[in-house]
Amino acid sequence: MHLVERTIPSKIIVLDALNRRAPSELIEKLLRRAEIGFRGEIKVDPLCNEMILPQNSILFHNYESNNHQLDTLFVCEHFILILEIKNISGFIWYEEEKHQFLSKKKSGEVESFQSPIEQVKRNGDFIEGVVERLGLTVPIQKAVVIAEPSTVIGKIPYEIPIFHAIGLRTEVNKLLLKYPKPFMAKIHFELLTDELIRMYLPGIYKPKFEIPSIRKGAICICGGTMRYQSGKFVCSCGNVTKEALYQGLHDYRVLFNEWISNKEFREFFMIDSPNLVNKLLVRMKQDYKGLR
Repeated sequence: MHLVERTIPSKIIVLDALNRRAPSELIEKLLRRAEIGFRGEIKVDPLCNEMILPQNSILFHNYESNNHQLDTLFVCEHFILILEIKNISGFIWYEEEKHQFLSKKKSGEVESFQSPIEQVKRNGDFIEGVVERLGLTVPIQKAVVIAEPSTVIGKIPYEIPIFHAIGLRTEVNKLLLKYPKPFMAKIHFELLTDELIRMYLPGIYKPKFEIPSIRKGAICICGGTMRYQSGKFVCSCGNVTKEALYQGLHDYRVLFNEWISNKEFREFFMIDSPNLVNKLLVRMKQDYKGLR
């Protein structure tokens, strides 16, 4: 089995930088939700990796392509399985006529979430389109996996299975028993997986809300803005560190551009001297274009 590991989503990386440089309640809420979702996904990944799967298979932990993001995509000669993973606690249920996915916490608070059923259906249509375009035939199965073991699953439509992560092995074994013979020859399986790998393109998260003014400079762990002095970034609290510089460059790359000019560096880190910045960049041994 070929495995494509999960990496930290760009949504978390971008929101984390925004939360540091343009904090707001909305950004903090979105970041918290994204981190909770990611923790749920990495809870489920080991359970997928431990399963005994057909030799000719590929498992994508997070598949992205063409405005589609699949939490987990498993492809073998027998079937395709698309998983939507949710890390939701409390009591959950689905109001089918309203396409509304709800959760009730112990406190009694009811919260509405984007329906994972509609999400996994949309992703199923996407993969079905890829299969049909290649002229292939293979069963496409979809399921929603709940990562939090304490969650109580209430009324759910039968069309899309929803189950706890601990049941994943059993559900996959059921599919292997249901489809004991391959639907695709090895050459067709390779054609499909090659196409999926070719289309695989992790996206860059673009916020769909108005971003507040972004704070510049090297930010100290105390929250203050550091000044560059005698080759170091110094804070009024007494902290002296290079880490704030690297954190600032990371934030600049995430929020603005992967390249930064001498002028842009000076403006972002509030340093007046071009020569000073040039020496600093040389010491950092970063890749560069053009003349130093």
